[in-house]
Amino acid sequence: MLKWRLTALLGLACGVTGIGWGYAQQQEVPGFYELRVYTAQPGKRDALAARFANRTAAIYARHGITNVGYWIPQQSDPELGITAENTFIYIRAYPSREERDKRLKARGDDPEFIEVVTKAEQNPDTRLIVKVHNIDMLPHGTYSAINIEP
Repeated sequence: MLKWRLTALLGLACGVTGIGWGYAQQQEVPGFYELRVYTAQPGKRDALAARFANRTAAIYARHGITNVGYWIPQQSDPELGITAENTFIYIRAYPSREERDKRLKARGDDPEFIEVVTKAEQNPDTRLIVKVHNIDMLPHGTYSAINIEP
């Protein structure tokens, strides 16, 4: 009888510990987002996407910037300035606007970012980006998949 009680107690302790560990592992939901729309040099959109996939996204993550998602438009929309051939879109997230500013400064000072992006974009022979649009965004409403409590 004692053996079963000890086993039950041990199981309960492991369960409570596991639940506590699970809550501790939950990441804080970001509360501030940026929509980034890039116009690539003609014929360079795929090279830009590859640079994000191979280097830039990891640099962002290293500085606490959440890579929400990356998209390639499937049709053009001249009114929005989007061409299916040369537009690259992504969203990144942060806990707050203030954290965004701190994390982007750290990213900008990162030697790998300077080498991979800053220097490449300053050189006309290796430049991939023509134009960047940035839109700051906050989640809104309980009808969204991303819901931040005020």
